[in-house]
Amino acid sequence: MWPYDRDIEPPAPFLKVQVHLPGHPDVAQSIHAKLDTGADVSAIPTFLVEELNLCPESQLLIEGYDLHLVTLHTYYVALVVAQARFRRLEVITFPEKYMLLGRDVLNHFYTHLNGPELTFDLSLSPPG
Repeated sequence: MWPYDRDIEPPAPFLKVQVHLPGHPDVAQSIHAKLDTGADVSAIPTFLVEELNLCPESQLLIEGYDLHLVTLHTYYVALVVAQARFRRLEVITFPEKYMLLGRDVLNHFYTHLNGPELTFDLSLSPPG
């Protein structure tokens, strides 16, 4: 179980993940990631593009929560989250200091959010 981050209002589920250049585990950054079940695709902070020397891979038309459409570059990263490794995950960027874990990652896990206790769990195996 992980605790929600109580430094934001309302508290939200965050955990530490490792993002690195695919095939280069030595080029890595440990970063906080927020679980975002409303996001189709995961997003990394814009500053990681330069820090990890990522190259644009493609473009993706994204509709945000405000219903505006924008075209964004995509990048491939490797990701370690909870007990899982994603060797080649296509992500977009956004201007925050944390990562968003979208359903492209979360759908690999059994997820339990315990809002009243402000804790959550991610597991590759079914509970019980």
